[in-house]
Amino acid sequence: MRALLVVLFAVAAPAAAAPRSALSPRLREAVDVGRAPASQRRYVVVGLALRDQTGLATLLADLQNPASPRFHRFLTPAEFAAAYAPTPEAEAQVIAHLEASGLTVTDRLPSRLAVGAVGTTAAVERAFGTELHEVLLDGRPGFAATVEPTLPRPLAKAVTGILGLDDLVAARPHLRARGAAAPRAALGRNCCHLGPADVASLYDVPPEPDGTGETVVIAGVYQWKDQDLVAFDQQWGLPDPPLPSMQVCTGKPGAPGCRFGRKKSLEAALDVEWVHALAPGARIVNYMARSPLVVHLAMAYAAIASDNVGHVVTTSWGACEANVAEATQAFDDQVFAMGAALGQAWFASTGDHGAEDCRGDPLGNHHRLSVDHPANSPHVVGVGGTTPACASGFGRGDPACVGYGGEAGWGGSGGGVSALFPRPGFQAGCGVPAGATRLVPDVALAADPHVGNYTIVGRKWFIVGGTSAATAMWAGLFARLTAGAGPQGDPAPRLYALCGVPTFHDVTLGSNGAYAAGPGYDLVTGLGSPDVRALLAAY
Repeated sequence: MRALLVVLFAVAAPAAAAPRSALSPRLREAVDVGRAPASQRRYVVVGLALRDQTGLATLLADLQNPASPRFHRFLTPAEFAAAYAPTPEAEAQVIAHLEASGLTVTDRLPSRLAVGAVGTTAAVERAFGTELHEVLLDGRPGFAATVEPTLPRPLAKAVTGILGLDDLVAARPHLRARGAAAPRAALGRNCCHLGPADVASLYDVPPEPDGTGETVVIAGVYQWKDQDLVAFDQQWGLPDPPLPSMQVCTGKPGAPGCRFGRKKSLEAALDVEWVHALAPGARIVNYMARSPLVVHLAMAYAAIASDNVGHVVTTSWGACEANVAEATQAFDDQVFAMGAALGQAWFASTGDHGAEDCRGDPLGNHHRLSVDHPANSPHVVGVGGTTPACASGFGRGDPACVGYGGEAGWGGSGGGVSALFPRPGFQAGCGVPAGATRLVPDVALAADPHVGNYTIVGRKWFIVGGTSAATAMWAGLFARLTAGAGPQGDPAPRLYALCGVPTFHDVTLGSNGAYAAGPGYDLVTGLGSPDVRALLAAY
């Protein structure tokens, strides 16, 4: 039967464009050097479309509606697959087409959301009716498709997008490090930066619940070192995280993105240490993409959703929305929607370049208004940043932060209006500006690197800020809410319903360049930062 399908697709079926562009708009500005070598090996992913997406959207709304009989009745992976996942027949047809084109299938998922394959440039061009060229972008060499890919018409209807048709679109970690700190800085004697007790005092974090029974998943690139986490715990009097906390490589063993490097692993160290600092009882699992390329991160996200090992997921890696192909972003959004249906809460940092997220992007430095992906997804909680102040202390001779003394929007806090995703229904009222497209951020937390968080990597202490720090802490705080309460799914609808009540500090000062913080919701700090004790009571 498979051979018959191959003949039909390869010979009889007319080609049709995939539903969304697989080419980054930014790559259209690249200098074409010529056709890529036909024998060079490539990795590509075909993302399959979910079924009954209207029904899934209704389900997701019901799961967060206390008046619905489906409130918090989250699906199992098997239930999701039966109702919404691509069919086994659709997956089989994709596999048959890839193999008939000369590609070797290397990756499949229980959710059937994607099929990954490797093969030569010639095989990729055959499979997708495109051309791969060597290009230069701002002097950076790479390859990219120059023709929008096509698929046989019966297949195109089942596909949401084709990923991996370039090697230039990569994510970046959203952190700002102030360089190596003196060893004694971690003792609080080199004033003044945030340790776990300072954050707990600043945001009124009670000792219990502490996240026991919950698992937080970190989605990113590169390893953390166990000895760094041990040193962090010893410094701040924290217990070791419960076992089995572990690290999962979503590529081949030894893939570059699954290794440790003192500079490259700073983000991983920040994430694990500050998730653990805010949820010391929670298990932590680090899912590592095989590289920072967005195609590899997309497959890591899909593995997290499919494996369903934890109810809280955080990622501090992202790329400028304007630089990422629509197909990649649509695929990721499907993954996050699946996660929400299973009861997962996803948090993502909004970036550290204010309203101009493309500044500093690996794909090119652009001074244009843009938001960050994946924080722009309507199924992800986007976390912005603030500059915090303590009610007392946090000064030379008295370095401990005591109580909440106010916040201003941090100038680097990513925020603005998505050009791609529609406005989710919960994003209304409370000062939310009129419009039809997604706004970010949703919430915020301390991120200013001039305050910064103590972080150790490769046995050296650093002062690290950025929306990465804010996101890791929000994930840890949210694990306190889910611990013992079962999965919560996408928390955004309930968080927006709490706008204007004392669960949030309404940040009304500061700007991220194009937008200013103000009463209620704003495009710098979203709903604001949490009073955790009050949020626990309200949630």
